[in-house]
Amino acid sequence: MQSLTLQALSRLCSERPGPFTQWEVEAEVEQQLGRKLADSTVRSRLPELVRKGLVLCADREGISPSGHACSRYRLSDVGMAV
Repeated sequence: MQSLTLQALSRLCSERPGPFTQWEVEAEVEQQLGRKLADSTVRSRLPELVRKGLVLCADREGISPSGHACSRYRLSDVGMAV
């Protein structure tokens, strides 16, 4: 699932400037798989990818579906090279 999450974030970055919220990345993964995912699937993968240095937490200026502030993510230089 980490590779699918990384691929989804890469596709989003190629389409428009980021950073992107968890929900935007999740929607991209779901579109790729053609099915709905559990809420925690992409949410858990993003911090794992941050710890590996492939993704950066860019800021907390995103807006969640419930209207609260949330983290936004972008590929790191290493993540872009993968």
